Amino acid sequence: MRFCMRNISIDLYKLISSSLLFLLFSTLVTVGFVVVLTGSVNRLFQLDVHLSGIEMALSVVMFVSLPFLVGRFCYYFYLMVKRGRREGVQIFCYKNLFNPFNFLLFPSLLNAYGQESRRRCFVSVILLFCIYALVFFVGSKQ
Repeated sequence: MRFCMRNISIDLYKLISSSLLFLLFSTLVTVGFVVVLTGSVNRLFQLDVHLSGIEMALSVVMFVSLPFLVGRFCYYFYLMVKRGRREGVQIFCYKNLFNPFNFLLFPSLLNAYGQESRRRCFVSVILLFCIYALVFFVGSKQ
């Protein structure tokens, strides 16, 4: 089954199969770590080992994705400011209130390329907030 949006095509079979393959690989790596470090298989069936594994996986996701998303935001923001402005709109001018970050708030100052870069900047910011919320809620339960 395939869903198509404006410029994005999602193939559910590939998405689910790659997700299941990643879960299988993660499970095998976790089992290997627990067996090698503890020397017994009995620890695999304890709840604290599973919770520690989940916390470790969330930490890895956070430490890998945060710098990536910040870099992605900076890259697309640079492209939006550099190539995405309409003709006659300067980086620092009264139209954007002398603040380049206001290009994110005023899409009328951007051409089609700039609006696409603006959308990608917003996706990066939303994913950053989701990761921060996840870390906040997981960290507050301990």
